[in-house]
Amino acid sequence: MKNQSRRMALAGMMVALGTAAMLLGGVIPMATFCCPAIAGVALLPVLVECGRKWTLAAYAAIAALSLMLSPDKESALLFAFLGYYPVLKTAIDLIPSRALRLLSKLAVFDLAAGAMMLLVTFVLNMQAIVQEYAEMTRAGLIVFVLMANLTMLVYDRLLAVMSVIYVRKLRPKLKF
Repeated sequence: MKNQSRRMALAGMMVALGTAAMLLGGVIPMATFCCPAIAGVALLPVLVECGRKWTLAAYAAIAALSLMLSPDKESALLFAFLGYYPVLKTAIDLIPSRALRLLSKLAVFDLAAGAMMLLVTFVLNMQAIVQEYAEMTRAGLIVFVLMANLTMLVYDRLLAVMSVIYVRKLRPKLKF
């Protein structure tokens, strides 16, 4: 029972931290893409200590709270469509072929980002976001997509490094 209470407390604290990070998206200019990444990093302790089910529940809580409370809806939607990635990463990293792992990670990102844009464009009709991307030239849009994919790979590496830091440095100081 005591272990279950600790898991619940950890998950609750990380949901609060992730939600706070998402709320900063509306306060800090240009944080639209940074805040979902920070909220994803907040899921790492839950993943290590509590497992996938708890982490997915924490992801769902952060996504729901962000969609309801965050003034930056683009950031909230980005987390809603990609916030589960730390859980998925553990499965993708088991693929033996490095090239297939890389392609899988990029495919997940591109499919999720594409689905998000389809939702924004055709279902939610969020004209401000649609117009922002419509103003880009074709070359600008290609560069944006390439930079987004590169950023995804950097984020993937960040998650790996932050997992190691958590397990080696922070976890021994916690009483789990």
